Amino acid sequence: MGINIWNGRDINAGRDIDKGGLNIKNSAGGKETGRHYSDKELNRQINIAGGEMEIKALLNSGFIIKNDEDFLLNTYGFIDKNVRGNFNNLFMENNFVEIQGASFNSMTSYGRNITVKNLVMSSEKFNEINSAKYINNYSKFDEKFNGEYKLSKFTLNNYFDLKQAFFGIDLKNSAPGVIVLRNESDDGLKQIKYEVKESPSYYKFKLEKDRLEKTTAKQPELGVLKDYDNTKDGFKNIKVAVNGKKILEIESIHNWQKIMNYVKSRDMQFIKGLKTDAKGEILDRIEVHHIKQLQDDGKENVGNLIAIAEDTHRLADSYKILIDKNTGIYRERFSETESLRKPSHNNIINVGGNKKLLETIGNLDLNDKIMLNGIKSDIETGSAMRLNMLFDTGNDLRLLFIDCKTGEELRILAAKTDDEADRYIAKTALINTIKELATAAVI
Repeated sequence: MGINIWNGRDINAGRDIDKGGLNIKNSAGGKETGRHYSDKELNRQINIAGGEMEIKALLNSGFIIKNDEDFLLNTYGFIDKNVRGNFNNLFMENNFVEIQGASFNSMTSYGRNITVKNLVMSSEKFNEINSAKYINNYSKFDEKFNGEYKLSKFTLNNYFDLKQAFFGIDLKNSAPGVIVLRNESDDGLKQIKYEVKESPSYYKFKLEKDRLEKTTAKQPELGVLKDYDNTKDGFKNIKVAVNGKKILEIESIHNWQKIMNYVKSRDMQFIKGLKTDAKGEILDRIEVHHIKQLQDDGKENVGNLIAIAEDTHRLADSYKILIDKNTGIYRERFSETESLRKPSHNNIINVGGNKKLLETIGNLDLNDKIMLNGIKSDIETGSAMRLNMLFDTGNDLRLLFIDCKTGEELRILAAKTDDEADRYIAKTALINTIKELATAAVI
C-alpha cells in the first residue's frame, strides 16, 4: 500500500480540487482507489507518517526507547489504533530490536532487581551493549544497559520539551546525551550535552570543624550531603553543557530507607484491621507498595507510594485487589493539610542560617536575584525541597536545598548567562530532574 499526499490540484484527473486529500495506491495493482480524505484526516495521516520518521531517526541515533503512552503521545501527538499498529510494525520492518523484559540489577538505585518491559532500540545499539556478555562480564553488561537506558530517557524528556517549545532540533546529529539545536542567529548550532551518573562530582567533601568558616572556589561551604560517604543509595549527578560550557549541575540523594520511613509515618492512620498483641504492639509487618509499578514507569516518589500490611501487599502485587492510582496523592494532600494545623517540628533552617541566607540573597544584583527566584520557584513548587544555603562565586550560583519531609539534599550549580536559550535549556533539565525527586509533585 503506498500513500500519495497531494494538495490543491488533482494531477491525474486534470481538474482543480478545493481541498487537499489522500490518494491510496494499491502496491499490487497500482490502481488508485480514488478515496479522498478530509483535511482533519489528512493532518492525522501526516502526523502518523511524521511520527514514524521521527521514531526511526531516534532509534537509528542510538536511543533506547520505552514503548509507553507518554512516548507515543510526544511523538505522534495522539494515540489511536493505527498509531499503535504503526509503532509495532516499525521495529519488525526495520533493523530494530524489541526487548520484552530486561532485568537491571542497579536499575533502581537501592539495588532491587526489576524488569523494564517493551524496550526498543537499533540492532547496532543492542549489539554494542550486549558485547559485554561475550567476555562473561554480566555485571558490566547490566551496568552499561542501565546507564544507556537512563541517559536515553533523560535526553528524550528534554528533547520533547525543547521540541514543544519550538526549538529547531537537528535530529540526525542528536544522540543519547546530545541534542543539537539549529540556531537562526549568528551563533550557528548549539550542542547540548547531558551527563547522568550515579557517582559524586568534585563537591565530595566532609564538613570538618576547622573548615566551618572557610570557603574555597572548588568546594563551596554548602553543608554536607547526609550520609554522603556511606551511601550510594540513589545518588545522582546530572551535568548539562552547551557548546562545551557547563550551565547546570544537579546532585541529589534518593535514600530509600528515609522514603519508606516517611511513607509509613504518613500512612499508619489509614491502615485498618492490623493484628496487635496484649500490649497493643502491632504484629503485622508494614511494607511500602508502588501503586504504579516501576516496570510500568512508575515514579519513585511519595505520591506513588503507600504503606500497607504485608498480606495486603502480596494481594496488590498479584492484582487480586485494586488500589486507586491516586491514593498516594490523596494521602499526601491530607498529610500536608494536617501539618498546617500543627506547629512545625521540622524547621530545616536554623535562625542563624536563615539570617545568613537572607543576607547573601540581599547582596545579589537584580539579574542574579531573578535567576535565583526562578530556580527556587521551580524547585519549591515542584517538590518539598526548600532553599537552605546559597553561595555566589561570581560566575555561578551554588544552592543547597533540603527536603522538609525526608531530610534529603539537593545541590544545584547554575551558571550565570544572558543567553535566553541557555537559560531555558537549564530550566528544562532542572524540571525533568525535579520530577524524579522523592517528594516531587504528581499531577
